[in-house]
Amino acid sequence: MKRSHKETMKSVLEVLSSNREYSYGAIERRANLNWRSVRDHVELLSLVEAVNVSKENRIKINDKGRILLRKLKNVA
Repeated sequence: MKRSHKETMKSVLEVLSSNREYSYGAIERRANLNWRSVRDHVELLSLVEAVNVSKENRIKINDKGRILLRKLKNVA
């Protein structure tokens, strides 16, 4: 069954919640998503400043991302 946009976003943020830097491929494997979904969601999260993406394409959650994850967890 296909996941909703919120569920996919939550999956990406949950992977990043360990406070480590991840590559796109690592997020893809850990969240069990395809590369396009990961890329699109990370791009959106970066636009709303919920994650930081380094020049080396390493992704890390920040405080805004943690707040967003808590909100997504509270939404059923």
